[in-house]
Amino acid sequence: MPFFIPFAVGGLVLTALGLGAKKVWDQGRVVESPALAQARERHAAALGALKSARLRVRTGLASYGERQARARAEVVEPLRGLLARLERWEHAKREDVLPPEALAALEALPSEPVSRAARRAWPLLGAGAPVTPGWEPVLTWMERGWLQEDAAPVVLDGVSLFEAAAPWAAASTVEDTDEARVRQLDACAATLRQATEFLEALLTRLTSLETRVGALQSRAEVQLTYLDAASFEQDGPEPRERLGRLGLLVGRLVVLLRAPVLGPDGRLQPEPPVSPEEAALAQT
Repeated sequence: MPFFIPFAVGGLVLTALGLGAKKVWDQGRVVESPALAQARERHAAALGALKSARLRVRTGLASYGERQARARAEVVEPLRGLLARLERWEHAKREDVLPPEALAALEALPSEPVSRAARRAWPLLGAGAPVTPGWEPVLTWMERGWLQEDAAPVVLDGVSLFEAAAPWAAASTVEDTDEARVRQLDACAATLRQATEFLEALLTRLTSLETRVGALQSRAEVQLTYLDAASFEQDGPEPRERLGRLGLLVGRLVVLLRAPVLGPDGRLQPEPPVSPEEAALAQT
């Protein structure tokens, strides 16, 4: 059954499940040693920070996912249609408009409508990427925030979250002393902090990509407004100049849309470098 991380009452649950309480009876109460109580508090704080980071990442994933969908619908597909008409009327070839890397990215993007469920992995793995079974635990945790003890582990940056969030799951393997339990709680808290730092870096990357895609999309939409296949009938220089600018903008746009944030091993991938076109946009 699903395991819900007890952020608000984590200490009580830890005590009830037998980790972190030295059973010293004082007037009918179970009293923790000060060192153990402090370790439990540190673990609870690390767990709370992880929860907050996950919520921010969930918002970032949804926001960037919507940006990907809008850029594809409002720029990529109109460009695909324009290129098809230009090729049909022999005004231009797509190989002359887009560089090879961009052309490969465009061809990898689906041209048919894609459901929201099918797009759920796009912000992490790149637009057009399918949801493979190996990513399901991570995606589910980021969306819902719960872990399953008997399911595939949720691993972030090489860290398994269940063992770190629920140290009592391994309580039977820990020496029955306060010192051993403090060490385990502190080790789990450190693991949770590592996962939180990873989520913060992930959110920074998502925000950066969303900003870059948005800037390219807005400029490409302006160029698309003034371009249609009929404007090439006059064989003047302006449509071809606009098409060249559009190719540079959308070429970079589709490369960014396809860029994965996480690699197959679940670790952050290098962010695509800023192109000269993007640098020029930053100056205007």
